[in-house]
Amino acid sequence: MNNNSSPLVGVALKPLFLRLAIPSVANSLIFTILMVSESAFMAQAGTEAIAALAVVFPLIMLAAMLSGGAFGGAISGATARALGAKDPALATSVLCAAVVIALAGGILMALLALQFGPALYLWAAQSGRIVAAASIYANIVFPAIPLFWLVNCLNSVLRGSGDLRTPAEVSAVMLISYVAFAWLLIPRHQEDVFHSMQMAAWAVVLSYICALLYSLWAILRQSQTIRFARNGLQLKVITALIRQGSLAGSQSIMTITYAMVCTAIFSRFGAEWLAGYGLAVRLEIIMMPVIFGIGATLIPIAGAHIGAGLRQRAITITWRGIAVNAVLVGSIGVLLGWQPQWWCSPLTSTARVEDHCQQALSIIGPTYGLFAVGLTCYIASQAFNTLFYPVFGALLRLLIVASCLFWVTPETDPVLVLWTIASAVCIYGIFIAGGLWSSPWSTRE
Repeated sequence: MNNNSSPLVGVALKPLFLRLAIPSVANSLIFTILMVSESAFMAQAGTEAIAALAVVFPLIMLAAMLSGGAFGGAISGATARALGAKDPALATSVLCAAVVIALAGGILMALLALQFGPALYLWAAQSGRIVAAASIYANIVFPAIPLFWLVNCLNSVLRGSGDLRTPAEVSAVMLISYVAFAWLLIPRHQEDVFHSMQMAAWAVVLSYICALLYSLWAILRQSQTIRFARNGLQLKVITALIRQGSLAGSQSIMTITYAMVCTAIFSRFGAEWLAGYGLAVRLEIIMMPVIFGIGATLIPIAGAHIGAGLRQRAITITWRGIAVNAVLVGSIGVLLGWQPQWWCSPLTSTARVEDHCQQALSIIGPTYGLFAVGLTCYIASQAFNTLFYPVFGALLRLLIVASCLFWVTPETDPVLVLWTIASAVCIYGIFIAGGLWSSPWSTRE
């Protein structure tokens, strides 16, 4: 075993990978359950409440993707590289920089959302009551969004140190506290939608506070290897993390834009096609925790090996992790693409919606393996700081699908759009993996 500050270097890979992957996947699953729980509670408040939450949801997801995925991934990778290089002082600087970035990023996002959010809600809903309800929710949640950023950035430091269990515990605290507060605060009958949205927002904010308190306890306890220190803040570390996180953040923004474009395209074919496509892509959402769970596991392992000067070993480990994701997700996609009724039939009782769901899944499902390849490459690139190919690949996918906005009409065969989306996903995965394999992640000595 190497004499190294990181416990992730010089140990057997399979037990290490399982030890880290299980809590990482659990963390992603818990967050998914949290999103579903919020929708379930709001369903009791009526259709307008669900619609109001739907128009705010993309901004909430963007906050999660930026703080936990983009900047969080940069923080995890930097922490892992610092510990792998036996430089605890640098790891401390990353921790201090994470707090600054979380507060600055959270405050900036809160200001932008409060200023420009109402225009976005109006564009999405085109209903005065829904816009008003969404604004009530946002005006309570977004001033507290820096707390959410701080939770994700602090836990990114823990993940980079190899502690993936504590972030899962933090997510569990957020879920349990949200359910408790939502049960106490949100009316369980279709009362005034504005009051329901107000109470739902406070349930979210209180869950943020509980999660932050647990995160602070975890990061400040005596057993923690990375601790705050006087003079630990370094401008060059902040600058490097902002540069990498901003580049990764562009991929998050393109992902949200891609989803909105697909929705806009299928809305041209009517509610039944939009519903059928929406049911099909739920499978992709369900598989996200597996992709992110395994991908997030690769960041601390690969980063620690890079910091220890074992770059080729890091590359080999990363490709193995990508292969695991591709096989798992790809197998599910191929199976349900072959038998789409297994997925679509239980989700709807409307024959036309089920038929459209099956058509969509039979075409897009077999591409999910390449989708997993591209997304896992993006996540793992946070450890290597090789984000060009993943970000450019996301841009290619977005541009290919966005081209449909110019030639798709209500008379266009929707199957052509499905094949366009499937082709874009294939190009996305092949371009990213091929680009990384040919140069920055080449396994050739």
